[in-house]
Amino acid sequence: MTKSKENLEKTREPISEESMKDLLTKQLEIVGSGGAFVWAIFFLCVTPNILNGFHVSSYTLLGHLPDDQWCGISDLQSTNWTTEQKRNIAERDLNSGGCTVWNWDYKHLSSMSYEAALQYTNRMSQIERPSEVSCKVRGNYEYAHPETTFVADWELTCERSLQRTSAQVSISLGKFCGSFSFGIFADKFGRKASFTLGAAFFIIGSFLCTFSPWYSLFLIGRFALGAASSGLFYPAFTMIVENICLKHRSWMSIAFSASYPVGMIILAIIGYLIQPWRYLQLALTIPSMLLILNCYLMNESPRWLITKQRYDRCYRILFKQQSHYEIQPPIAAATEIISDKKALDTEVNVSLMQKLKDGPMKSIIELFSNPNVRKLIFTSYFMFCVTSLSYYVTALNASNLSVSRYLYIVATGVVDIPSYLVPVIMLRFTGRRITTSFLFLWTGISLLLVLSVPAGSTTWIVAFAMLGRFGISATYSVVTLYTAELYPTEIRNSALGTCSTFAHIGSISAPYVVDVLGALGWYIPTTICGSLVLIAGLLTLTLPETGTGKLIDKVDDAAVAPTSPACDAAPMEQAEKK
Repeated sequence: MTKSKENLEKTREPISEESMKDLLTKQLEIVGSGGAFVWAIFFLCVTPNILNGFHVSSYTLLGHLPDDQWCGISDLQSTNWTTEQKRNIAERDLNSGGCTVWNWDYKHLSSMSYEAALQYTNRMSQIERPSEVSCKVRGNYEYAHPETTFVADWELTCERSLQRTSAQVSISLGKFCGSFSFGIFADKFGRKASFTLGAAFFIIGSFLCTFSPWYSLFLIGRFALGAASSGLFYPAFTMIVENICLKHRSWMSIAFSASYPVGMIILAIIGYLIQPWRYLQLALTIPSMLLILNCYLMNESPRWLITKQRYDRCYRILFKQQSHYEIQPPIAAATEIISDKKALDTEVNVSLMQKLKDGPMKSIIELFSNPNVRKLIFTSYFMFCVTSLSYYVTALNASNLSVSRYLYIVATGVVDIPSYLVPVIMLRFTGRRITTSFLFLWTGISLLLVLSVPAGSTTWIVAFAMLGRFGISATYSVVTLYTAELYPTEIRNSALGTCSTFAHIGSISAPYVVDVLGALGWYIPTTICGSLVLIAGLLTLTLPETGTGKLIDKVDDAAVAPTSPACDAAPMEQAEKK
């Protein structure tokens, strides 16, 4: 074995670095145009996004408010009264949902029959009505079907109801932090390394949520799931964008986004069959173990390896064999080795700030140092924030549908799937920029049309809300693809990661827009979102078109017009002839 390696080293054919890059790039265009390489990337990247649909939407089933809640008075537990009779004494004429009760002398009432206690409380109420006190003062909360929600386990109702919402906020905060950190990590250490770390977070977070005895530990698990969703989503999506030919890239990227609502539909089915929330969480955790297989089978992104000058590893992935080439340094570089060795001594005392600039923060600095990239990134931040804000505001406005939780999740997933498929057709004929702008305008108009519907026309309000959700879901899928193609390979994942950070600012803000501003006027949230989306649609027209050329690798080439890849040469030639 050692001799064969030595022979391989001796028989290596010399090649220049530029020739090696051209060889690997051309081979990537060949294998990326179809075949096992393309389908392996597609399935290994798509399946984890289905799991994201599980956990990010599971809050609707795991943390719903109990179907019925009342206060179990401690002093009345020894009586033979029915639950309804006890509630009639303690909560009559109160609309607090079991959060408060009348401050009667329940120990005295427990010595009476129900009829006598009822007459006594009626008579005393006419003289002087007792004070209203918290349920926890006189008893404990009781629920109908408490095993179906974690709210009952940790009593996250009434004065603690805001803590219930923190379960969903933890997911959003996790995605907020994960999108930023995993984006930088993927650009620095590779797409597969970031994906593997995200998978580890996902599995650990899933088990924490399933078996946690404390709500604080449960929130840590939810935070880990949120961070992991970014660690799985963006490296996987970037793998598809930068390694698959343009003619497949469009529909595969849309199918990648459409896998999320597929997860939502599966979640609703599993949730309907498994009611207890602990068992439901376990059922959602078990499939996450498949991520270990994904990490084992997944290869590193060849395009990323090329930009990092790891040519031997890239060669093994693309050609399925060891490289028989040896990179020859330029002659000028060979003569400067001695002087470079001396220069290394002066680099020992490099400041920490300089190390950060040349290391982890390099890709972030490049997002703003280049004027062409800086214009793109600020527009992208606005697009992502507005899209996410409108998506979640639409979801909250539509949640008033008079249907079960399971049907609502299924309906949302069913609406979302065609919204991801429609852009596939549009992208073929109108390109990235026009498609994105049109969908923004369509969504904005749909949201503003809600204002024209009378408040009592629930059916029409829900219909326009679903139309707005359809439009914003379609916009989301195209914006992600368009943004990924706008930036060079060196900073692509950092651009997507920081854009996602601004998207999560929108998702975190959405509940406050609906609850706080919606209390001032029901039309304010839709007016704000509709107006902002229309502005985003107009700003999109200032961006370059990316659907007719190959991806840029270097930041310095950001302003250079891209040329068409080999897999799209024929369509481009036909277009030029026409």
